Amino acid sequence: MLKKTTASTGFPCICAVSINWPFRRRAIRRPGWFRAPRSDPGHHRHVAVAPRTGLQMFPIAMSFLLALVRQVKRGGVIINEHDLTSAQTRRHVGVLGRWFDFIRLDELPRRLAQPGRRPFCLLTFDDGKRCNVTEIAPELERLGVPAVFYVTTAFLTNGTALWFDRRKALVRALGQCPAGLELETLKQLAFAALNERLDRACAQFGVRPEMESDDVRPMSWEDARSLSRRGFVIGAHGLTHAILIRETRERAFAEIEESLAKVSSELGAPCKTFAFPNGNYSPELAQHALQCGASTVMTTEPVWAESHSALWRLPRIQLFGESTRTRIELKVALAGLRGVLANPDGSGRAYRQVDKRRSALRQSPQSI
Repeated sequence: MLKKTTASTGFPCICAVSINWPFRRRAIRRPGWFRAPRSDPGHHRHVAVAPRTGLQMFPIAMSFLLALVRQVKRGGVIINEHDLTSAQTRRHVGVLGRWFDFIRLDELPRRLAQPGRRPFCLLTFDDGKRCNVTEIAPELERLGVPAVFYVTTAFLTNGTALWFDRRKALVRALGQCPAGLELETLKQLAFAALNERLDRACAQFGVRPEMESDDVRPMSWEDARSLSRRGFVIGAHGLTHAILIRETRERAFAEIEESLAKVSSELGAPCKTFAFPNGNYSPELAQHALQCGASTVMTTEPVWAESHSALWRLPRIQLFGESTRTRIELKVALAGLRGVLANPDGSGRAYRQVDKRRSALRQSPQSI
């Protein structure tokens, strides 16, 4: 039985709960200090069972926390990934599949408006790396899991490494980050200035990214068309992966419009979804994406998607390849506690202030 009360803060408080675990009951091993002592039939003495340590209990605690959050939340989660191996893909799908129903992008509006008994999970992958085709998509296909792949269009067209991969190559080659190339410093720059700074450093130190690696080089447009034919959705992710709030209004508008148009042209069908590079957005930029044909717009606000979530600022929870089951469950659970996680776009928890005007935001970005 689940009983909820509301404290003066307005947050639900759980008084009693019965968990519907998403796995078989016999798979749950209670910690030693929960077990009754076992009798030895030969000597009629008790055999002591050693209690589990705190580290051994931590994964159980994270599963329990996520189970609690899942009981009180409605809607589901949109997961933001980048590059994974086949094994990492299997692990992430296995963990998330214990708790959520995987859905297609076109199911999202209905699942938000009419939450099901079991929460949903929509998988999204950003940038358009070649490993999305060679590692991730085949595994998802084998498992029957849908996904959206957001591609940086000039990256696919020109084959030039993305700016953060060039920076990573510099740091790896030098063993340290050159002055002025700190990640947070670069993210404050317009793309032209950022690109010039990286060009100069790469030339100075004779560094080039490993374009032979599928984790660095792009998929081709034929790869993107193949993914689309196999049932995956291809979305737009800007032209250059510029951080659009650092660009002029005209330049940011062009990044959105031209990337949506390029995906539509290459696939021969309208591109209806856009993901902001690095997650940084403004209502004006989101409105422009809608005017250019997008019906869903993705951010990196690290919370669950629920009935009040606006389709022009959809939240996503960011995971990484090395994430373990415990880390995945912890992050997804904490995302259900609004305002706990910081936005990886660098804006911290500013999304909480926007949520205060939720009723207006649900209608249109023009409302604010």
